[in-house]
This record gives sequence, structure tokens and C-alpha cells, in this order.
Amino acid sequence: MFAPLASSRTAGSALIESLLALVVFSVGLLSLLMLLTSALKQSDNARYRSEASFLASDLIGQMWSGDRTLQSLRQRFDSASDTYQRWLVRVQSTLPGVTADRNQPELKIDDSRNITLTLHWQSPSDTEQHQLVVVTRLTD
Repeated sequence: MFAPLASSRTAGSALIESLLALVVFSVGLLSLLMLLTSALKQSDNARYRSEASFLASDLIGQMWSGDRTLQSLRQRFDSASDTYQRWLVRVQSTLPGVTADRNQPELKIDDSRNITLTLHWQSPSDTEQHQLVVVTRLTD
């Protein structure tokens, strides 16, 4: 009398255990996919930060290699100058989200030849804007 009752209670436990195992496996797989997505996003961010650093170093290097007087610097690296425009084209082709009306670089040269260069970019998948600020002082 007790034997059939015990076997009917255990008959569904294998199904419940396999469903539970499937749920645990699915949660683990989703967690792995989320981790992979996050790693890819961080890898892209690191790449763009590296590109921005290279572009900033290139422009600062051009400033160091020529006439470093205040008047010359302001003239050669004015936003309308050929040197700056060639560099800007490289920035727009390298960093995402940099267009003629969005995320433009900011270059400031003060009277003491302190240079502040700010680069902005934004990936299509990002909700926030990223930036790199480089500050240096040119001396003779």
C-alpha cells in the first residue's frame, strides 16, 4: 500500500530537477553573454582612448617642432589653418561621433603658451560622451 504512493511522489521529481538544471544553465549562459558584451565595449573604449591620445600627441608634437612663439602658435593652429584642418580630418575619420557640428576638439592656447586640448567622441552604442584632456606648456 505504501510502495505505489512513494513511487508516484518521486515520478515527477526527475522532471523538476531537469527543469531546474536548465534554468541554472540558462542563467549562467546569459551571464557569460553579458560579460562578453561588457568586455567588448570596454575594449572599444580603450581603443578609442588610445587613438585620441595618439591624435593629441601628434598635434602637440607639431607644435613643439615649429616656431613656438605665441603669435606663431595661434596662427598655425587656428581652427581655420591648414595644419589644424588636416589634423581635424584625421580626428573625424578616427574617432566615432566627431562631426562638423558634434564633439569637436577644443584647443586653447593661453598667453603663457599653456596648451589645453580636449578631444570628445561617442560611439553609436554609447549613451554618454567620452573625452580626453591633454594639458602641456610649450617653452623655448
